[in-house]
Amino acid sequence: MKVIKLFWVDDMENWAKSAQTNLQLICGKYEIDLKIVPAVNGEDIVQKLMQFDFDGIIMDYNMEPFNGDKYINDIRYEDHLDEIPILFYSQDNNIDLNKLVANQKNIVCVYRGNLEDKVKEIFF
Repeated sequence: MKVIKLFWVDDMENWAKSAQTNLQLICGKYEIDLKIVPAVNGEDIVQKLMQFDFDGIIMDYNMEPFNGDKYINDIRYEDHLDEIPILFYSQDNNIDLNKLVANQKNIVCVYRGNLEDKVKEIFF
């Protein structure tokens, strides 16, 4: 069985938990053991990323006290974290996520309605 470890940062805990549960159910079909470490913001993100070996990060845009693009810049500042894939998403279709992270590599931007499909495409 394949194991996939994701770090999921979203301050809307109920919505994120629902999406994570949906993905957990789908994993059975793919024979994947999906392990998710949730966080409600990126305040201690670098410390958590140093403690675990993640296959990817799922990052919401609109959070407090900072938006996700600030946290992505913090992650990419650390040399040992510059290759980990990040799936950056927002529920607001009026925000140009690609523009916010244009200077960063290995980031895929998506709007929340397509997030689960993009997770499957990238990590499954």
